Amino acid sequence: MLNKPLILPAAHTLQSHYSDFQVDDRILLSGHSHQAWPNVAKQGLLQSFNDAALHIDDKWQAAFEKAERVKHFYANLLGESDGEITLGASTHELILRFLSDLPQLKTHKLHRQIKIITTDGEFHSMRRQLDRLKDINCIIEKVPVSPSSTLATRIIEKLDTTTDAVMLSAVFFSSSEIFNDIGQVAKAANDLSIPCLIDAYHALNVIPFNLNDWQVDSAFIIGGGYKYCQAGEGNCFMRLPKNYHGSPLITGWFAEFDSLNKHASSVGYGQGHHAFSGSTYDPASHYRAAAVFDFFDEHRLTDVTLHQINHAQIKTLYTGIKSIKLNANLLSLPQHSIENNAGFLSLTSPQAHIWVKELAKHNILCDSRGNQLRLGPAPYVSNPQLETTLEAIEHIGNNIQSDSVNKEDIKQSA
Repeated sequence: MLNKPLILPAAHTLQSHYSDFQVDDRILLSGHSHQAWPNVAKQGLLQSFNDAALHIDDKWQAAFEKAERVKHFYANLLGESDGEITLGASTHELILRFLSDLPQLKTHKLHRQIKIITTDGEFHSMRRQLDRLKDINCIIEKVPVSPSSTLATRIIEKLDTTTDAVMLSAVFFSSSEIFNDIGQVAKAANDLSIPCLIDAYHALNVIPFNLNDWQVDSAFIIGGGYKYCQAGEGNCFMRLPKNYHGSPLITGWFAEFDSLNKHASSVGYGQGHHAFSGSTYDPASHYRAAAVFDFFDEHRLTDVTLHQINHAQIKTLYTGIKSIKLNANLLSLPQHSIENNAGFLSLTSPQAHIWVKELAKHNILCDSRGNQLRLGPAPYVSNPQLETTLEAIEHIGNNIQSDSVNKEDIKQSA
């Protein structure tokens, strides 16, 4: 499918649909963090208000219809139209539900320490929570991502009968490198009956993430709409493996909808994804997301099309920065192949935070994490905007290099 030529929509034709976010007046290279919403998102929010005003407490029937639209979108992205999908406000909330369903945690008396295998390349929600679990005597083994070519093997070597879960990302947090071998880990974990959770947030809707193609159909998958799905906050999901029925300790009352009219003598759970449902939430997020996903359908912005747009943009930035030939100590390109790069370009620099501030002076918005300067394009970013960005990078780089030389001259003459 990826080899078929597609007619890609030009960014300038899309920009009018994102005018509320002023995408033509500023260069938003923050698409890996928070993409602009198309203008139709506003209509979704207005509809949520109107339904609440009209139907009062009976609004939930309409709200659940929007939630089903959101589930359907995510399920189709995963190539599993009948997938078991539960929703949550954040991936952190869903990670907690997953962790609270680990069998070892639900025993009346722990026979051993809980052990979770992960990597040193995870995103904040997972990294922070797992780090905190160390303080209650959990074993959190972080496998170094580098060298990525052997990562799957090194993770699999650590899996054994005392492993309670393996929790990984499909795209590494700092480098934007795709973990192509993650399916090997998912299969090995499944063979040992170890729950495997994959954070696909930075893969979803920017690189095709079909469960069968990635060989991760046995895994739990989390992701959301804040980034490449343009749906904003409150639109995260967890996909459960087929025929999985859990009983998480962290559980909301939505998980017992089927028995609300019965006198509950014990905590009951629905089947499949219902067991991991939450509780009362603000449905405005799903109205907004549903409007955005309908917009994607109308403009044929599939994950394949969005991938091709993004990859062309990443390649433009990569080749442009390479041609500038800045000092490697000032700004260096990723070590992995550009063909193995996901939705943002991660550049190494000890002055990464300075680059963010200097680019902002040129009305170019991006971010940094440690020594990584991250540039995340989006379908509404035009080629002229990318060229302007490259010109700014060359200008800023020359200024930083010049300042460094001047400081060294002053130091030597002192």
